[in-house]
Amino acid sequence: MHPKPSAIDSAFYSNASAMREVWSRISSKQTMILAAAVVLFAGNAWTQQNSAVQSQSVATSSGSGEANDTNAANNPAHPLLTVDVWNYFAPSPEGFPGRIGNQGLLRLAVPIDALGLHQFLRTILPISTTASVQGGPNTGVGDLTIYDWVLFQEHGTTVGVGPLIAAPTARGEAYGSGKWQAGAAGLVVAPRNWGILALVATYQHSFSGNSSSPVGQLASVQPFVIRNLHRGFYLRSSGVWTFDTFHHVQDIPLGFGIGKAWKRSNGDIANLYIEPQYSVFQSGVGSPKWQVFAGATFKFPTGKRGKEQ
Repeated sequence: MHPKPSAIDSAFYSNASAMREVWSRISSKQTMILAAAVVLFAGNAWTQQNSAVQSQSVATSSGSGEANDTNAANNPAHPLLTVDVWNYFAPSPEGFPGRIGNQGLLRLAVPIDALGLHQFLRTILPISTTASVQGGPNTGVGDLTIYDWVLFQEHGTTVGVGPLIAAPTARGEAYGSGKWQAGAAGLVVAPRNWGILALVATYQHSFSGNSSSPVGQLASVQPFVIRNLHRGFYLRSSGVWTFDTFHHVQDIPLGFGIGKAWKRSNGDIANLYIEPQYSVFQSGVGSPKWQVFAGATFKFPTGKRGKEQ
């Protein structure tokens, strides 16, 4: 016969249960907090070194006046605090006729000038509506990805390379890999007076995480072309080629769209764009035959504002 718990014992067990619940909540959010801390640290370092980084911006553009402003709006390595809000709308993806797939991406990029190296730290958080859930679409957060480009200049062309890590923050296997991943990211940007030629590539491979989730890798290649027009308008093509062994999906889209950039006198930049994309090759359940990509980019100088004019 077990003795009846005392009031002290009851209080102890109650407090222990509460502590376990609090710890569970902390653990589920620790990756997000870590990412935020990294970005805040990077932002502080960049602000302290802002004068040196701003001088680098002259080298990341070619041409003058209106062309430079449009190039700055579209250059993925332009040294300004950058916020991207992207969305991919895909009707009737492979295997799900009549349903809708949708993926939103929130990206924050912070330029850093430290230890004599120009760097660009980027975090990406996807929010996806998957067509695979029976009875209708469902929405959840995907894996959080962070990578850091170390940038070099060569004859007016920017080259970047650096490490990548992805945290398993996804709601479930339909939204992410379920595993920690590591890899690398690369960048080549060639600004010209008429526009921009660029290539962004990433590779990541799983190394730890949920034992029931499959081991896999994810590679992406994004060639894009910007053709400047007048008054901030431009034509664009920026389809992201994806090779995903976690979900056995491959997709090579080609796009053609239009955008408009604005630059204020204090250096702030706003950029809106839309680009229908058609897949010349696709494979795997959930891959889109065609999709509509739309987005907005905002760039801010946060140190001595307006010095870049």
